[in-house]
Amino acid sequence: MPDFRDAHHQELFQCALILSIAVKKMLQVKGGIYLSADPEPKEKNIVQFEKRMRVDGLEKFGDRTAFSTVFFCRDKEHLERHAAVGSFTIFIPVNYISKLLWQMEYPRIDEEDDMMVLDACGTVANLVAGYFVKEMMDMGYVHLEMSHFESYINTAVDGVEFPSDQATKYETEFYIKGEKRIVTELAMGYVPRY
Repeated sequence: MPDFRDAHHQELFQCALILSIAVKKMLQVKGGIYLSADPEPKEKNIVQFEKRMRVDGLEKFGDRTAFSTVFFCRDKEHLERHAAVGSFTIFIPVNYISKLLWQMEYPRIDEEDDMMVLDACGTVANLVAGYFVKEMMDMGYVHLEMSHFESYINTAVDGVEFPSDQATKYETEFYIKGEKRIVTELAMGYVPRY
């Protein structure tokens, strides 16, 4: 169990657990896919440069990795201003993404076609983000507006958008049939409750 220094760290951990539930439900509902073990969110420091978070897919899997980021805002006005209250990134090895989509009843993709890989990863990110927003609301948080996904392969040279007042994030690994197949990162500021 994390050592919570303040209420915000406890809230951030709670949001990371909610994201884990969203990933788990999305996989089960869309693909009949079950995790090998319960995911355990781990707190990490955010590395930032010019108000953008450094993100590197190669660090997660050591192989060609696609990742997509969605940021969350308190309302449409904040979304238009890119005033993120949170950001979510999902990482998937390129050599697994076609199988994952196929299990979720999407057409197989050509793993050599970068545009198809980027779009496929974004599709998964949108699904998870939608489940996350619903799970957050079910836990009493206000509805969050979500951005369109941004997708990358291996690294985002300019970093990704995130709530710039945050110094930590939670990283969670998801194992399917005993292998690490998905990694998520979540950085969240204060999200009001109903």
